[in-house]
Amino acid sequence: HMGWMLYKLPCREEIPRYTKDIGNDPVYKFLNVYFIPIQVLLGVLLYFLGGWPFVVWGIFVRIVVVFHCTWFVNSATHKFGYSTHESGDLSTNCWWVALVTYGEGWHNNHHAFQYSARHGLQWWEIDLTWMTIRLLQIFGLATDIKLAPK
Repeated sequence: HMGWMLYKLPCREEIPRYTKDIGNDPVYKFLNVYFIPIQVLLGVLLYFLGGWPFVVWGIFVRIVVVFHCTWFVNSATHKFGYSTHESGDLSTNCWWVALVTYGEGWHNNHHAFQYSARHGLQWWEIDLTWMTIRLLQIFGLATDIKLAPK
């Protein structure tokens, strides 16, 4: 479930090759540099709003759930589901993972078209992340969106 994190991760120089737009965005740079201070400030705010229960749920439980959802995608979608694309690995599309992770369970589609903002490529592959991106696009808040070919 979490073992993949023990392998060598891509070096920092390699990551921008895949995410130039995000890697150069000043907002994401700021969030990356100040992640810990932001969490501390959020913790203080949550404490004043609702005491320790708000801090526990708003900081610690939130982060643990997000980590486990990420690990869940990497665990389950390399073991259960179906493949529609030959991607040279063991990735699969798994509907029940997609429902829990807002569309990330269409992992074989993601491996086949890594650049695509939409992972649910069939009409029945519900992809809530894509729906959110599409809504942002409608309001002009998301531009230059890349999609897999039809």
